[in-house]
Amino acid sequence: MSKFKKLVAAAFFPEHCPYCGDVVSVGKCACEKCGREFPETIRECSAVGGYLCTAPFSYTGIFAESVKSFKFRGHREYAEKLAEQINRAVSEAYKDISFDYITCVPMHKNQLKERGYNQSKLLGKKLSEITDIPYRDLLIKHKENLPQHTLSGLEKRDNVKGVYKALNTDIIKGHNILVIDDIITTGHTLGECCRILRKAGAKKICCATVCAKIIT
Repeated sequence: MSKFKKLVAAAFFPEHCPYCGDVVSVGKCACEKCGREFPETIRECSAVGGYLCTAPFSYTGIFAESVKSFKFRGHREYAEKLAEQINRAVSEAYKDISFDYITCVPMHKNQLKERGYNQSKLLGKKLSEITDIPYRDLLIKHKENLPQHTLSGLEKRDNVKGVYKALNTDIIKGHNILVIDDIITTGHTLGECCRILRKAGAKKICCATVCAKIIT
């Protein structure tokens, strides 16, 4: 959206800080108070299988609250400002990698119907708009499983086995792919998605999230 259109839209629908909910000026990534809490360095860790993951924030304080509001409280309008921060981390962590496609961790159709949107897909599509890297749905979640946050470490590992399949394998093969999710904790979900993409022939696979709960 052009800056002029954003200004017009903001007159009727003011933009809000995704970290506290206060109204912010058009184009501002956060309110002044929350902006002062932004860390100077990005977070880097690995999903299971050794796939690199980067995130602008740790899963603490206002940043954890932003993910919860975006994911569970219907604030899908936060996608653009959060994707801008993912782009900041991606630009630093993967500056030497040229990605062919952006994709996301998919949701099962029943979960998608219940929530109404896939927060990771919203992030991926906004990141695509920012970077001009094409977004593609490259994975499908064909089996329903338990929410990862309700399980222990070993249970999380077993919970994601066999629930994803590759789509568009002709697109995947030989290409560099960036996988987007809202948060990485144990890394089992992203790791399983990366494993499926690798099996389908992807050349290079990296991950990026809004927050990282595990830091190495």
